[in-house]
Amino acid sequence: MSMSIVRTGFIAAACVLCTTAAKAEITFCNEYGRLIYVAIAYPQSNGTFISRGWMSLNQGDCNVFDSAIHVRTFYFHAESTWVRNGRRRTREVWGKGKNFAIWEDSNFQYYNAQNRIRRSTPVEFTQGPIADNGDVSATVTFTTDGSTVAVK
Repeated sequence: MSMSIVRTGFIAAACVLCTTAAKAEITFCNEYGRLIYVAIAYPQSNGTFISRGWMSLNQGDCNVFDSAIHVRTFYFHAESTWVRNGRRRTREVWGKGKNFAIWEDSNFQYYNAQNRIRRSTPVEFTQGPIADNGDVSATVTFTTDGSTVAVK
């Protein structure tokens, strides 16, 4: 058998596997109007959680948080950049329901994030959808009014 036939058969088999494999992606989109920073938390097989951040999203951007994450559900927290409104500084914050550890000053990855961890701050995260098959795919869009989050 020639090498080209073997190679063609291998490539065809690989393409079939690529098209049948489920693609699980957690995508975040920014329609808000200012720069947004996103953090996520997700469960581990032992029942603990990992929290990770920050992914930055400019207005109009959509990005996958991490294409290697395959989980049944996830939680998210987001913060806009600060803006001065007269004498006050304000920002929009998204997240409600369950506390996880974050580090506000830089990128972070915390294990056992459901607990308070040294150099961390517990903040609220919102739960995303739950997948029946164990691989959630969802798009979270932060909308222009600042208070609405569309999750699909």
